[in-house]
Amino acid sequence: MPDVLPAGGSVFGIEIERKFRLRAAPSPEVLAAHRAQARRMEQIYLTEPPTGRRIRRIERADGTVEHRLTRKERVGDFRFHEQEEAITADRFEALRLEADPDRAPIRKTRFVVPHGSQLLEIDVFESPPGLVVLEVELATEDEPVLLPDWVGEWREVTGEPEYLNVNLAKRGTPVPAW
Repeated sequence: MPDVLPAGGSVFGIEIERKFRLRAAPSPEVLAAHRAQARRMEQIYLTEPPTGRRIRRIERADGTVEHRLTRKERVGDFRFHEQEEAITADRFEALRLEADPDRAPIRKTRFVVPHGSQLLEIDVFESPPGLVVLEVELATEDEPVLLPDWVGEWREVTGEPEYLNVNLAKRGTPVPAW
């Protein structure tokens, strides 16, 4: 989905993404050298339908804050139907009351880094702690992904259900082993 929602505030479509677990986050100096833009995120899964809706609060480095409601349904190993819309802070707070009690909020800093024709999204998790996941959204399922050396040691986790954010949010779930 796009980094900034278009006028009208909604996006519908298919999201194709691959995921990679990083051994560690790249250093702040490396991220800065590659023009990374940071966003702090809080992501909360809602009830009804279970696991299909989430809200996000996104804070950018310039202090601006946006709120989003997303409906997402997995349709393949790395394909999802996704509908995302901008919402007001008041609607975010009202929807927070529908938080799934079995899932904890996910808190992470996302570093968005341009890499050729793709964007790398490196999520450094505060909750659950100690996890670093890199995602790449693709135009087609067969689009190649060539990760740069500066991301460090990685392994692909696309299609592994324990790396879906909705599963990472389950209360009491440990960070998946390397």
